[in-house]
Amino acid sequence: MPDAPEIPEAKDPFDKRVALTIAILAICLSFIANLGDNAKTSAILKTSEASDQWNFFQAKSTKALLSAMHGDLIMRLSSDDRSDDARNRAVQLGKDAQRYDVEKAEVKKQAEGLVAQAAHFGAINDRCDQSALLLQIAVVVCSVSILARSHKFWWMGMFLGGAGIVVGATAYFI
Repeated sequence: MPDAPEIPEAKDPFDKRVALTIAILAICLSFIANLGDNAKTSAILKTSEASDQWNFFQAKSTKALLSAMHGDLIMRLSSDDRSDDARNRAVQLGKDAQRYDVEKAEVKKQAEGLVAQAAHFGAINDRCDQSALLLQIAVVVCSVSILARSHKFWWMGMFLGGAGIVVGATAYFI
């Protein structure tokens, strides 16, 4: 088995500081990326739950309409006094239609709440994506500072990393 290449040790204090900066930025990036992934998953789940609720809302609407139409049809066809059963059934269908309308309102409220939760998790994910982008660019700029032996690149990388950390921290407060 061939020997693995040796990783050179950083002897210059500047290289060590930049390497430590890169390691810290990478740790922050992993936390932010994890938060974003969790928020994305939650947004997808809430969107799916909201879709289910809207489908349930549609089913309640259809049932209410069918009950009302069926009750109205029975009432129109049973105009004689001999069909008390039919009238009772028509009244019951009317009550069912009203009950479906009440249930529809509850389902609509739940669906709207789930849509709002999905939007909230989507906003957290978007903020984490922005933060991750800044942190990734910061890691690259800090890496370039080692190659270019430039303190300016290192400071720019730290500034971008700090901005990424601040943006990522605000995702916790959304």
